[in-house]
Amino acid sequence: MIGRLPYRDQSDSSTPVASANTGLEVATPGCRSSRNSSHDRLTLIKHCYNILSVMFEHPRPRNPYRPGAAVTPLFLAGRDQEIRRFGASLRGAPELPTNVRLTGLRGVGKSVLLKRLEEIAIDDEGWLTSRIQVEPRHNTEADLSELILSLGHNAELQVSRTARIRETMKGVTASARGLIRVTWQDIELSLGPVAGTDRDHSIARALFDVALTADHHGYSGYLLMLDEAQVIRDDRERDGEHPLSLLIAAINSLQEKEIPIGLTLCGLPTLRANLLKARTYSERMFRGEEIGRLARSEAVEALVRPLDGTGVTVTDALVERVIDEVEGYPFFIQLWGAELWEAAQLADIDRFNVELLDSIEQDIYRRLDIDFYDGRVESLTPAEQDLLMSTAECPYPPLKTADIHGKVGKSEGNVNVLMGRLADQGVVFRVQKGQYEYTAPKFHSYLQRRAVRISRRER
Repeated sequence: MIGRLPYRDQSDSSTPVASANTGLEVATPGCRSSRNSSHDRLTLIKHCYNILSVMFEHPRPRNPYRPGAAVTPLFLAGRDQEIRRFGASLRGAPELPTNVRLTGLRGVGKSVLLKRLEEIAIDDEGWLTSRIQVEPRHNTEADLSELILSLGHNAELQVSRTARIRETMKGVTASARGLIRVTWQDIELSLGPVAGTDRDHSIARALFDVALTADHHGYSGYLLMLDEAQVIRDDRERDGEHPLSLLIAAINSLQEKEIPIGLTLCGLPTLRANLLKARTYSERMFRGEEIGRLARSEAVEALVRPLDGTGVTVTDALVERVIDEVEGYPFFIQLWGAELWEAAQLADIDRFNVELLDSIEQDIYRRLDIDFYDGRVESLTPAEQDLLMSTAECPYPPLKTADIHGKVGKSEGNVNVLMGRLADQGVVFRVQKGQYEYTAPKFHSYLQRRAVRISRRER
């Protein structure tokens, strides 16, 4: 912190002096005697010491809420069953496939849960893991192959480094688990001939090598965890790109030989359909977990429990009001909590109540729209934006293409094309033929607010 402390003096001139120790810039008189100057410096040091002592003894409490993308909250509510089933799935390997599919809307805490599952795999079940958020640029066979090979190489380096440290520091060498009883040649024979590419061989080989290394160093297996996995999908054309099929086939070929390897995919609801299109047997490969909003009691815990030990309390009326408003969505709970905390700190009060919420509710929605919603609209083309905004006037849920067609001056075929493009962008997903839902919760209400703002600007 750099500031300026006032110095009372009747002399005509003063010279700023910056203290290297305190970082404070202080105006000291230029015509003082050395004795007085020494006394003044000593007085200033004592004054700064007193200020810093108060600051350290009574620091401003940190906000206990964590709104943000994939930011783990202080209290993870309502996911105990998913965590329990995940642990059981890992313990069933390699005899049973260890593959999990996490799907849900944005803002329900999928990525947070994925991080927690990784901790379970490492700390409780002894698995070697690689977790990464995939991007649209990975949606080709070549780029996905390169990513998998890179993750495998880094995992092997991590194992080797850990083993060296253990051996150096403790003189301990990990015992091999001995779970892998086949060679790569056995796996390669089961893959069969490949039409025009050896990428599925290279992915399978890379994954096999990591699993072998993990087994040799005493790990239970190797777990590959991909977030935002809905962006990896196969082309419809037979001669197009099929990166998802490539990955599924490689994992399946290894698991058929009881190699201790697992795949966890996390993404939007479109992920399930992508998997089925890639390989019809994928439905039997994965344990599906639909991650939804929290039950009311769980939502109350998520809002109230972070306040434990802070000295801040919350009224029952405020809890009821917030829970009704956020509808059990974890991101919204964290956002409302964070804004209430900041407002309470500014007002120097230690109780969340309805009056406090009333004073900041508009600001909460403004932040919600800017941080969570606006980018999903503004990244679209004008034609896509126009169609999306028209859905604000349609009954929901679900969105029906027949209703949208009645609101816009476009042909039914054009509406279908644009809705398909919105689905590809991850803004909506298809429920069934002619019916869609938004991928973000409460998005319909947001579009209505946005339409009102646009109308006001145009007046």
